[in-house]
Amino acid sequence: MLLNNISISERNNRPAVLEKVGLQAFFLLDGQYADPYQISAVTIFARADNLYPSSILDNATQLIDIPDVSGQILMNFCNSSADTSNVCFNVSNYTGGQSASGIFRTGVGRYIVVLDGTINLSGVINLDGLNKLIANDADVTKSYNDIWTVKMAQGSELQVVINEFTLRKGGFTVLTEPLMLKAKTRLMNSKVTLGSKVDLKLATNIVVENTGVEESTKNLLRDNVITAGSLEIVKINEAANLPAKVTVSSFADTSAYTTMSADNVMIFTWNTETLSSHPQVTAGNFDSTRGVYAIRAKYSLFNEVLITDPMYLTLT
Repeated sequence: MLLNNISISERNNRPAVLEKVGLQAFFLLDGQYADPYQISAVTIFARADNLYPSSILDNATQLIDIPDVSGQILMNFCNSSADTSNVCFNVSNYTGGQSASGIFRTGVGRYIVVLDGTINLSGVINLDGLNKLIANDADVTKSYNDIWTVKMAQGSELQVVINEFTLRKGGFTVLTEPLMLKAKTRLMNSKVTLGSKVDLKLATNIVVENTGVEESTKNLLRDNVITAGSLEIVKINEAANLPAKVTVSSFADTSAYTTMSADNVMIFTWNTETLSSHPQVTAGNFDSTRGVYAIRAKYSLFNEVLITDPMYLTLT
């Protein structure tokens, strides 16, 4: 995915130690994405050393016991303010530099930190009332916990959310012939009601066509290999006096908002309610906001950049 136009790997993309790894968290309330009131910190621990929450959390508060476990903290992300409405959460603050140890809001209920193994990244923890600089020590191949300390609503208590990710070697796989991959993408949505806000989901199946490649290597190459995904949404007009195709969202428009799930699934949230105020609609280039839309996906697959054939959905 792109974060402020900087390419990063996601936790489901089999990230390597020496990569920019985006650790996302999605917050939901009653079935909808919702912003927590505060995010105090995102703290990284080695999973093998902390298989049980009781090894990290204070028995009384159920929060991270900073004084007792400070020696186990491998990295800590925080902002100048914990208030998620503060400008310090803006994605524009992410520069990819050594000071990029903040927490960033990519959309309603969607937050990310970037564990950057390409630089000497450092964060800050508050220990005994003093801010202590902590260098990123999550720099070996193993599994980790990213623990988010959040306050879900004003007046509620702080709580922790524990996630998991794995860093890999990112080493070499040696083949004796050029790698031949075949990708087939399908749009999982076929019909959407106008006014809906929906996740457009595009699943890609990867086939390794090399007959001489071992099955274990094929399995490795099939899973989570798509990066830098984006979508193009085009309205198909039926009226003869209007352009046959009108672009609603270009690849550039969606690149920062397209996320990757496990198993090579691209997800883009499309708010169809905004179509009524789209510049192309106000310019009179739509016969109707309802009708057929063509969706194309663009993504990177190893050294290839692929653009799919149009896939169609009906907006009713």
